[in-house]
Amino acid sequence: MKLFVFIAVLVAAAVITDCSHTFLGTNVLRQQVFHRNVKYNSYTFQKRVEYLNFTIPAKFGYSSSIQGILAYDRLDSSASANVTAGGLGFNSLSLRMKSQRGRGLSYDVYIYV
Repeated sequence: MKLFVFIAVLVAAAVITDCSHTFLGTNVLRQQVFHRNVKYNSYTFQKRVEYLNFTIPAKFGYSSSIQGILAYDRLDSSASANVTAGGLGFNSLSLRMKSQRGRGLSYDVYIYV
């Protein structure tokens, strides 16, 4: 049994490091409150770093919290998207997106409560 758990964790770690998409939480039976196609042009010989800030609108209630985040890399590059503030369980989010050197950024960002 311990061997099975070890192999499962090892495979999950390999999948997470190989993937450039970011999936946090769940979207099952959750309401989508935000969707945006984020697209930025490239800088020559430099990595592009951009931030996306989001706060849940008051119409969803002050007790609402983020339950799911999906940042899908549309270019299938080795870009990365990381949560730097807030996130799951909070009512706000700061998402840092960093491109591959010399390439642009193109993400589909979905947030669920």
